[in-house]
Amino acid sequence: MATFTVEQVAAKIQHTLVTPNASEADIKRVCEECLTYGFDGAMIQPVWIPLAKKLLAGSKVKVCTAFGYPMGGATTFTKVAEARDVIAAGADEFDFMPNYGLFKSGRYDEFAQEIAAVVKAAEGRVVKIMLEFGMLDEEEKIKAATLAKEAGVTYLKNSSGWGQGGHATVEDIQLLRRIAGTQTRVKASGGIRTFEDAVKILNAGAELIGTSGSVKIVTGQGEASTVY
Repeated sequence: MATFTVEQVAAKIQHTLVTPNASEADIKRVCEECLTYGFDGAMIQPVWIPLAKKLLAGSKVKVCTAFGYPMGGATTFTKVAEARDVIAAGADEFDFMPNYGLFKSGRYDEFAQEIAAVVKAAEGRVVKIMLEFGMLDEEEKIKAATLAKEAGVTYLKNSSGWGQGGHATVEDIQLLRRIAGTQTRVKASGGIRTFEDAVKILNAGAELIGTSGSVKIVTGQGEASTVY
């Protein structure tokens, strides 16, 4: 098992604040914390992209956003439009949730076609798919992750961290790592609350971690009470 320094773990974290009541002051704090602790990116709602872009200008911190969750039922047209919108606003990368109504109905071609359309709209930027493993059995996890990989996403992500998406487990991240192979990457989110949690998940094969408990994780100030 590999060991990690605090700085190495911080560099794998996308510091997340996507709650509906996040204010401008909250976003400024998140960006400041990214700069202070050396987090990989600030994960924020689309409306705050221009502000984050301004605050993080000249740094290595990425401006990240997410859409299409926690339901995933928007049309492909809507998701493609959202992808183009966040890119135009200045996002470096984004996470999105696929349509599990289609997946659960056995309409796998349409499920995969939607993912491919969003990837195409990203025009080469990093795309992370929220696979919501908490809603899937083992066979479905393998099927959904494989379809997403074949559709061209950059990262397979176990969960949005919201609702029924579930928490990151060592077993699920190991599964994603096996499916991802060498061309696709793995992001973990949901329930990662301590430095020890983060190290376990990284050793399982994750290359990024999404969490709202980032500061407590890297400072060791108790267990983070994360909502993501």
